[in-house]
Amino acid sequence: MFIECPHCQHDNEIEFAENILCKKCEKDYKGVKFSKRKLITGTAMILLTYVGVHTLNDEVKGYGDRYPIAVEYALLDSCINGSKNSISQSRYLSKRDVCLCALKGAQEDYPYSDYKDDAKGFVSIFRRYANSCR
Repeated sequence: MFIECPHCQHDNEIEFAENILCKKCEKDYKGVKFSKRKLITGTAMILLTYVGVHTLNDEVKGYGDRYPIAVEYALLDSCINGSKNSISQSRYLSKRDVCLCALKGAQEDYPYSDYKDDAKGFVSIFRRYANSCR
């Protein structure tokens, strides 16, 4: 067993016996309580690093401020299919790109907490971005 001396911090290999002294400073361990050092395992360290890096990357890329997926879907569906008229595939794809661009810009300017409080305020910002994305 290795025990660190509380006086000089030297590691000592000892066996259980009475009157144990530090090999370096020769002070005894009387009245000192010992506990094992707890080291984080390599696997846990790798896992925590992985989660931390991906969380940081998501924040840097802006994924941390996204609306819930159901809200995003409803907004995009409403934007693309709002007219209920049949349109060509090329028109649909063009409209989808404009709606995605508008949603991305509106999310940056209008956080979800504001959207929950005032969804109507979101509409004017969304329209402004939709016009600039065309």
